[in-house]
Formats: sequence, C-alpha cells, structure tokens
Amino acid sequence: MRIYSYSLFCVVLCSGLIACSGDNSELPIQLDTEENSVVIDVDEMVLIPAGEVILGTNEKTGLTFGNEADQRVVFVEAFYIDKYEVTNEQYAKFLSETGHRKPKFWDNPTLNAPNQPVVGVNWEDAETYAEWVGKRMPTDIEWEKAARSTDNRLYPWGANYNASLGNFDDGGQMDGKLDGYAMETAPVGSFAEGVSPYGLHDMSGNVWEWVISTLDDNAIDAYTAKINSELTNGIIYTIRGGSWTNGPADTRTTVFYIYPAQCSDHSSSVGFRCAKTH
Repeated sequence: MRIYSYSLFCVVLCSGLIACSGDNSELPIQLDTEENSVVIDVDEMVLIPAGEVILGTNEKTGLTFGNEADQRVVFVEAFYIDKYEVTNEQYAKFLSETGHRKPKFWDNPTLNAPNQPVVGVNWEDAETYAEWVGKRMPTDIEWEKAARSTDNRLYPWGANYNASLGNFDDGGQMDGKLDGYAMETAPVGSFAEGVSPYGLHDMSGNVWEWVISTLDDNAIDAYTAKINSELTNGIIYTIRGGSWTNGPADTRTTVFYIYPAQCSDHSSSVGFRCAKTH
C-alpha cells in the first residue's frame, strides 16, 4: 500500500513499527487561481438513510498493510455526509478565521489548487475543521455504507475495478495515462461516473479519508491495533478509500488502514470529508 508524502512519512513497516517524522512548519498560502471547469457546491451534504448494510468481505485480497473485516450485517442510523472531499478553498477559509496551522504541501503547486482536496492534515486538523463548520468526522461504518450502499459492492460504482472512474495509480506508473492526473490529486468531482449509489464523489481513489474507527476487536489485527493505540491514547483511527497512489486492492470499499492520528509528517495522499448526525 502506498501512502505518499514528498518527504519522510508515517507508514506501518513490515516489522510492525510505526514511525513518524518531519516538521510542522507553517507554509505560506499560495493557492492556484485556476477555476474548476464544473460548477459544484462543495458544501453540499447527502442524507444516508437509516437501515441495515452489509459491511466487510469474506473474499479478502491479502493486503500487506491494509485490513479488511469479515462480512457482517450492521444497522446504521441515518446521517449526513459531504458529497465531496474537503477542498483547499474550504480549508483556506478555516485557516483565515481561526489561525490554525497550515497543512504541509500548502504551497505545492501540484496539490494546492482551490478545487483540489486538502492534504497534509492529521486527525486533529481534520477534527478541528469539522467542529468549526458545525459537523463531525464520519465513523468507519458510516463511511463504508456511504461508499458501497446496501448491495455489497466492492467499489462505489459496482463489483469490478475500473481505472477510468477515479484518480488512481495508473497501473503503478502514476503517469496520468489512465486517469489524466500524474503524481497529483484531482479536483473534487472530476469523475462523475465513479460516484457511489448515494451520489458521493471520490469514495475510491484521489485521497485517503480520515474516519473514526467503529470496528469491533475481531475486525482489527490485534498486534497492529496495539501499536497504534499506544500512539493515539487508546483511540484507533483509520483511513478509507485509497488515493491517487493506489490501485485495485487498496481502493476497495472494504479496505481500512490503521494510521497514527497525531503523525507530525502529514501525507500528501490523506485528506477527509465531514459528516453530521441526522
């Protein structure tokens, strides 16, 4: 699994050790002014109705670092979730009004256009933003239901991987030949045909998304969870959906990756979207 940064980054090593490095220096805001060709309401939220949903899978892919829970049926209360990943433009307003620390890569021209998803944010940054806009972070089971609906699909659009329906790793080359975006995030909403059944964009690919883990103990590798809990004061956080650095295995709706919430070297492939209780 690739979770890229342009310097040292947080990654779970094969030995099970989780390492964090890099500084958190503030960066100047230098947003690209290029307009998105599609007019969208980035603040739009979608209501996900209450009901049972099939989560997890019994046909696992044997991921090296990622995890997949066993298939089970869970009842999920109704909730709202952002239609799009939080953008740099939205996050810039938050920074301006709160003085919160700026994300890493804030001045990177391949990642900082107003309509691209904000990256270089850890859990604390994402949660603080969500509270500022009167929302909250989605739970793991909420995110998965929103991504796959009730018909047990493995990708937002259906059963099979399709490299043209999201911003992925271009067959491992990350050269943009398959999706049009080489070594960069795509503006949110760029892949209208790859939406989930509820109309949510980029639930597979573009950037990993922070969620609150609501998986039971049997769904998480005990050793990995123990290491992570030591770094996050007993609270387990996960990221979902895969990113522009990932291919078919890691971008399935069933995949979750345990990630250190307070890692100081933020990743260029991790962002978030917000939720709200109905």
